[in-house]
Amino acid sequence: LRRAFQQSVSAAVLVSLAHKRYERRRLAAMEIEKVVRGLVYNRELERVKGILLLLSDDYVRSTNEDARKGGVVAMAACAIGLKKAHEMQGLATKVTECRDLILASVVHACQDNSQRVRYYATESLFNVIKVLPALAVEHFYILYEILRSLWADVDVDVRSGAELFDKKLKEIVIGAINSGQFDADSCVPLFARFLHMKNKPTKRLTLTWLQEFSEKLIGAPLLEFLHLFLNDVFAMLADPNQSIRQLSLQFLNSMLPKLLMKNEDFDDAGTYNKIDFDKILQSLVATMEHPDPFVRKVAMFWVSRIVQAHMSDEKRIGSKPDQNHDAHGTMQRKTSNPHLTAASISVRNALDHVLPGLLLSIGDTFQTRATVKDTFLPDQTTHYLAEQTNNSLQNNVRQEGRCYIPHLGGFVVALREELDTPGGLSGKNRSAKERKPYRMDVKADGTGIESTGWFRNEEEKGEEVETSGHENILSRLCALEWIVLLYDFVVPDTLKDEYAEEFISPVIQLLNNAPEVIVLKSLEVLSKITVSKARAEFENTPSLSATYSSNILFQSRSKENKEQPQEDGDNVQSHPMTDANAIYALGVLSLEEKLHFSRNREVFATLIKSHAQNPSSISTLSRIVRHMCSLQPPEFVYVSFGLELNLYISKIMKQSVNVFKTEGPHSKIIQTEDAKVRKGLEFATRFVQVLSNVLLTSSETVHFRTLLKCCIAKKKSATKDERKAQLFHILLKTFAHDPVAAISFCLWCGAFRTASSYIHEIDPLDLNLAFFMELDQLIEFIERPLFRDLHLKMLECDEQPDMEGSGAMLYRCLKSILMVLPQSTSYNILQERLLSVARFRQCAVQLQGMTYVNIRGTSAEVFVHRIIEVRKLHCNTRWRSIRADSLEPISVSDYGDINIDAGRRNWLGYANEDEEVAGKEKYSRKNRAKQYQDSSNSGYNELHKIGKVSLDERDEVIDKSKHHETNGRKKELEGDAKSWKEYWAGDGDDGDDDGDDDGDGDDDDDDEDEED
Repeated sequence: LRRAFQQSVSAAVLVSLAHKRYERRRLAAMEIEKVVRGLVYNRELERVKGILLLLSDDYVRSTNEDARKGGVVAMAACAIGLKKAHEMQGLATKVTECRDLILASVVHACQDNSQRVRYYATESLFNVIKVLPALAVEHFYILYEILRSLWADVDVDVRSGAELFDKKLKEIVIGAINSGQFDADSCVPLFARFLHMKNKPTKRLTLTWLQEFSEKLIGAPLLEFLHLFLNDVFAMLADPNQSIRQLSLQFLNSMLPKLLMKNEDFDDAGTYNKIDFDKILQSLVATMEHPDPFVRKVAMFWVSRIVQAHMSDEKRIGSKPDQNHDAHGTMQRKTSNPHLTAASISVRNALDHVLPGLLLSIGDTFQTRATVKDTFLPDQTTHYLAEQTNNSLQNNVRQEGRCYIPHLGGFVVALREELDTPGGLSGKNRSAKERKPYRMDVKADGTGIESTGWFRNEEEKGEEVETSGHENILSRLCALEWIVLLYDFVVPDTLKDEYAEEFISPVIQLLNNAPEVIVLKSLEVLSKITVSKARAEFENTPSLSATYSSNILFQSRSKENKEQPQEDGDNVQSHPMTDANAIYALGVLSLEEKLHFSRNREVFATLIKSHAQNPSSISTLSRIVRHMCSLQPPEFVYVSFGLELNLYISKIMKQSVNVFKTEGPHSKIIQTEDAKVRKGLEFATRFVQVLSNVLLTSSETVHFRTLLKCCIAKKKSATKDERKAQLFHILLKTFAHDPVAAISFCLWCGAFRTASSYIHEIDPLDLNLAFFMELDQLIEFIERPLFRDLHLKMLECDEQPDMEGSGAMLYRCLKSILMVLPQSTSYNILQERLLSVARFRQCAVQLQGMTYVNIRGTSAEVFVHRIIEVRKLHCNTRWRSIRADSLEPISVSDYGDINIDAGRRNWLGYANEDEEVAGKEKYSRKNRAKQYQDSSNSGYNELHKIGKVSLDERDEVIDKSKHHETNGRKKELEGDAKSWKEYWAGDGDDGDDDGDDDGDGDDDDDDEDEED
């Protein structure tokens, strides 16, 4: 009562303030308001502060609920009484203290445990900020935190009061921002933090604030901070709560038109220039990976509208780009170009970040279900929007390609990520599935309930996601198109080689188990980025220069061969697998065809390495070779494959030789190296089989087959014929990795003498089951119309039957194949074919005396030497494999260094040569003594003692031998009969004792038998 008297508040008012009836409390609050207004008028703010402390301590924080209700109502009344206090001079500090005390008390009551107290506190807070708006602006963060808790209150009345408080607070804050009393920079980052929370009422409240800011703020200050909360707003589009989805979509629809405006459409152009389109587009690209299809669609719609608005409408066709670049490569606008806006520059600088999302969205083939009505762009899909954006970007790159040179690295990174990632960019995002509102897998304890919406399939630990090669076809095709587009319009001429090398290996990796459309597009891209367009550039092509790596390797080998003397005067020409020989051979093509040659052979080398590392992909090689022959001259394709395959095998063999020289014969490293060499040669055999099959059967190689048809048989001294022969020589070296492929190639090119001579010198290790099966296929080919001219060739009368393309050599070749074949259906077919012309060919052979064919000093000797040279690699490797499986030690590669005598001596168990000689002499003495004993006992003459005799003498000796053998056998039988008779006639025991009188343990009868 003393305090009440000091504060000029009657005791009845204070008692009524804690009454349980609302009306009594309201009247008491009105009395306190009058008292406070009077004290303020008299400038007695100390007494007002005392009243506020009394209400705060004794009422707002009281244990009585009614007292707390009256306290918060009285605090609002005091705020009304202080309404005009700010107009007084010299009282600003005291007025601020009183206002802060009122706000602190009411905020404390908003967190009360009683629902009714919180409701009255919300009502009082509304009245406080209504009469003291400056208090709301000054303490906005505190009020927003309290508003966030009241917005999610469990009581309906409290939430309804919070909505009124929210409207009033929005009105005050927006007015303060527009008038310049408050800055949006202070509150927008706070909204970004609240949007990231999982509390749904908080998200809904924050969205309403952002919507108000977007609609009512002057100058669109939210655009500067849009990238901070854009991802969270898009994520709310997939929220199960319908109101949140509607609010988020409404906010996005209100913000997008402002991003599409030009600078001149804004009152404050400086604010628009602060918009960071790069970060906004990066946020949109990240949103494109969301599992919900609707979220991806809206994000792609944003990107499409932004790109089309700031790039497609610019009229710069036919004009040179008017930009310069800063130290970081960012394009700066020049004032001389009125068409290039700040937004256009910002969007263009962000295109390398847009490309990954664009590739991801083009592969998005999700279609809206018929049972769900899509209210947002129902007639358009994410794929359709992505295609529109892609076309717009590509058109802009075609018009102003040089402006994107500083961003070329970003484009390359995005494209490499798409090509290198298994399954593309979407391969990192597992397929999404939609969860229904009700789940059937809920457990008894309540667990297992999951949120509705679209979610990624969960991946078990240690289990990789398998992606099919038929997925993301559209994304891969788009990436391949961008590679060619950048190569043609963006990449400078000095960087084209380096740019092409970046994509050769990734594009070739796409060929493994890929659909037909991907294979064809990939090979088309490889041909475009590796083919020189200019004629001058073609003439300086590295692959056709004499300093290429493969040529250097074979030049060094030729020098080594020259240092070694040739045996028996062998006529072996220089190695054919050189670039100089390749240039000479490809001279048969016209200049227009040569312009389609690749800049280098990196594509062919990478293809060989890729298929060698993945042998299972050899099944797709036939399709790849056919497509390559349709894009480039088949002659160049086959020569390039031949040179690179030969280089690949040469490197393997060179490495194995170095290992054999450094390691011992029993080292495991040699076994590993042998297996590596064997694997490489097996791959070369299968590779050549595919090349041979495509050459003889594919429609893409018709012109090539016509060029090679009987090129050796009809060879003359013309330059073109020499070039064809050189082309045959190069390809024969390649086809020699498979014996049947080499034979069929010789038959097609008319090198019958070469094929026949090789078959006569074929290694027995090549005669295996695979060889015979391929021969069966070859005979089937010969019976087809493709080789019909060979049947008539055997009926021609040749002036020189021993020449390469003669019918006699063809007959000899086919007859040799027949002799190699086992008895089978193919044998019978070929036999019937040869029997029909056998009599004619026999007469021709007898007339010309062709019983022996000498190829020494001819081109056939060179060709056969090339085949045998390659086949030795295969046979030696196969022989080492056979020896490795035996019980004997593993043999080394150089058999010339083996000491046969020492090896036999070690195998027989002799320590050294002297011990072996002594052992042989000892054995010889024993053998001679035994022979002398046998000859003295039987008088039989050994066969080696018989000299040269006539036929009559030989018959006489044979008769004597038979007679002596018959007499000896009779005496032996008679002696045995006599011994048995004596034994049974006398006592067996006495006979044994008497029969051994001399004590030497031998019976006389036995001695007689031995003498006989």
